[in-house]
Amino acid sequence: MHEHAAPTSPLPEAARRWLLPAIVLSAVASGLHVLVMPAHFEEWFGYGLFFLLAAAAQGIYAALLLYRGAERRLLWVGILGNALVIGLYLVTRTVGIPFFGPEAGEVEGIGLVDVASKVVEMALITCLANLLRAAPAGRPSRA
Repeated sequence: MHEHAAPTSPLPEAARRWLLPAIVLSAVASGLHVLVMPAHFEEWFGYGLFFLLAAAAQGIYAALLLYRGAERRLLWVGILGNALVIGLYLVTRTVGIPFFGPEAGEVEGIGLVDVASKVVEMALITCLANLLRAAPAGRPSRA
């Protein structure tokens, strides 16, 4: 007789309504970073690389949410990762670009796409926090 791993428990209805928006928001945040990536590569390779990595991380994260569901560790990774991106944005708009590149120390201007990406990332964090609150502790949950 074959032993099977115990199936993941289904997400409660209260949590299920947050999963699809979280997936879409992470994909949108990724797309917004892709949109501004070429301009940042023109400024300096390192800036472009940051946006490439941010876009890739958010795109992969959307796929992980889609295929793995609301695993608590995965939710925390998304919350912390997006909070770090928002935090770096706030630093670059108030104190200046930290450490590296030709514009290190300069304060960046505020643009429509970057504000939109921060709104999307804050909405994503809200969805992930609601998923975390609604998802049962213990076993991973799937939609």
